[in-house]
Amino acid sequence: MPARRAQILVSAVLIVGLLIMGFLVTAFQAHTLFLRARSVVARETVAAITADFSRALAAMLALATRNYFNSTRFSDFTSRFEELGLEPGDLESAKRVARAYLEGWGNLVRVVYAEKGAQVEWAECVADVSHLLGRPAYVYDLMLISWNSTTAGSYASAALKLNLSSAGLYGWKVMSLVGLTVSIDTYSSSGDTVRIRVLVDNGTYYGNLLARGWVEVYYQQGGRWVKAKVKDMTYEGFGYYRLTLESKLPSGTPYIVVASDERGILVVAQAVTLQQPKK
Repeated sequence: MPARRAQILVSAVLIVGLLIMGFLVTAFQAHTLFLRARSVVARETVAAITADFSRALAAMLALATRNYFNSTRFSDFTSRFEELGLEPGDLESAKRVARAYLEGWGNLVRVVYAEKGAQVEWAECVADVSHLLGRPAYVYDLMLISWNSTTAGSYASAALKLNLSSAGLYGWKVMSLVGLTVSIDTYSSSGDTVRIRVLVDNGTYYGNLLARGWVEVYYQQGGRWVKAKVKDMTYEGFGYYRLTLESKLPSGTPYIVVASDERGILVVAQAVTLQQPKK
C-alpha cells in the first residue's frame, strides 16, 4: 500500500510539473510575441520619425540655399518665412529660422506620437564632408554652403535623439546629413559641352536631375552673368551628366552651373572655360 501511495504521489508531482511547464511555455511564447510586436511598432515609429526629421532638415537647407542664391526668384517659397526673421540673401537669418522650425517640428512629433511616449530632441553636430568636396570641410553650425568652385556643395547636419517609453525604447540616436554636391569635370568639358557630377547627402549618386531636379548654366560677359541655353542633357551613370549647349561658351570665360534636386537644395559650382590657343 505505501508503494502504491508513493506511485500516486510521484504521478501527481509529474502532472503538476507538466502543467507548470506548459504554463511557463505558454507565458514565454506570449511574452515573446508581445516583444516582437512591440519591436515592430518601435522600428516603424523610429523609421517614420527619422525620415521625417531628414525631410525637415532638407526643407530648411532648401530654404537657406534658395534665399542665399536669389530670394526674389524663389519668393513664393522664401516669403513664407520672412515673418520668422528671414532676411533676403542672408544665411545666418536662414539658420535662425531653421532652428525655430526644427524646434516646432519636435513639438509636433511629441503630440502626434504622444500615445507611444515619444520624447524627441535634436541637436547640432559636426559632420565631416571633406570626402565630398575634396578639401577640408566640416558642417559645424547647422549648415555649410561651399560654392563657386569646381566642386561645390550645400549641407546641413543634426542629431536626433528619441525615446519611446511605451515601446521600451530608450537612448536612440542618429545623425542626419542632408546635402547636394556638384562637381564640374573640367577635363571632359569643352566650349559647348559641360560635364558635371551630382551627389546627394553623404555621396549617393543622384540620377534624378532630368526627371525631378533642374540645372542651369551661366557665363560671365561684361561684368554680368548671361544664361546659356542647354540644348540637351544626358545621364551617363554614377551621377555624371553631360550638358550640351546651344552655342559655345567664350574662351577663357568663368561660368557657373546651378543645380537643384527635387527637395529644392541648390548648389552653385564655378569653373573657367579652357583658353583656346591662338592661331
